[in-house]
Amino acid sequence: MTVPTNLYQKASLKGNREDLIDKIFNTSPNETPVSSAMGRATATTDFHEWQTDALAAANPANKMIDGDDATAQAQVATNRIGNYLQIFSGVIGVSRRANIVKKAGRGNEMKYLKAKKMMELKRDIEAMVLSNQVAIAATTSVAGQSAGVGVQSVTTALHGGAGATAAWTSGAPTVAITGGTNRAFTEALLKTACQSIYSNSGQFAEMIVLSPSHKATFSGFTGIAANRFEVKGKSQGSVVGAADVYVSDFGSLSVVPHYLMVGATDAFILNTDYMDLAFLDGFVTSDLAKTGDSDKVLITADCALAVRAPTAIGKIANLTP
Repeated sequence: MTVPTNLYQKASLKGNREDLIDKIFNTSPNETPVSSAMGRATATTDFHEWQTDALAAANPANKMIDGDDATAQAQVATNRIGNYLQIFSGVIGVSRRANIVKKAGRGNEMKYLKAKKMMELKRDIEAMVLSNQVAIAATTSVAGQSAGVGVQSVTTALHGGAGATAAWTSGAPTVAITGGTNRAFTEALLKTACQSIYSNSGQFAEMIVLSPSHKATFSGFTGIAANRFEVKGKSQGSVVGAADVYVSDFGSLSVVPHYLMVGATDAFILNTDYMDLAFLDGFVTSDLAKTGDSDKVLITADCALAVRAPTAIGKIANLTP
């Protein structure tokens, strides 16, 4: 069709208003299911320590003669272990004008950015928890680093090939994990890990945290989630092709796929009753010195992961991503 002569079209208009809604949609995942389930503890210095102990092996032949003299038995000292605190930080700088001009989706720019940075720091802490990073002591030129759960899972650590996690009975876990040979994630490995955790700690693990691809593999285990139609009365039928709970011989596990573990080669089997985040002073917001026509804020979280009973958690390492 031909446009009529001298037709005044929208493209020629001046003063068109933008169609921008007064809301901001955050498209990034921000859940922290592992650290949110853990306990909180207070640290008093940059090296947080605790002790572990173990009972002697049960002895069914433990007996004494009536009236016999008592001889003191040898005792085993506790293990004193710990982790270094890591300072998670974020700095925000906002000009005076940027803070007060009228904007869509938020009023005060500094308040919006502080809330966003808090979520980012919480994700950073979650990533530390789910990492294999070792502990590093702070110096005048080196930032302290908290060890992740990977190097604190030392009793039940199922590796492929020559892979290994160093023993940890004193100090902080500072030895890097030895690389192994990747293999497929199987139900047999999961059963072995659950049995090992129970045998070593007497505790049932409560969750397995794994990558999205390993979650899909898990749902494909034989008998876990057979595809079928479930119809109730006149309701619409649904196909069941996944499972979120694994009932093993050694407890029920919540199966938690984690967006921070995309591409990971580990699956962590955890009991958060024995895991804490130890904070020196929580999340702290500090106003920095004013150096111009702007405001600056420093947000910090000084903390470490503390696995109180390493025997109560485990991992299946060297999995094909």
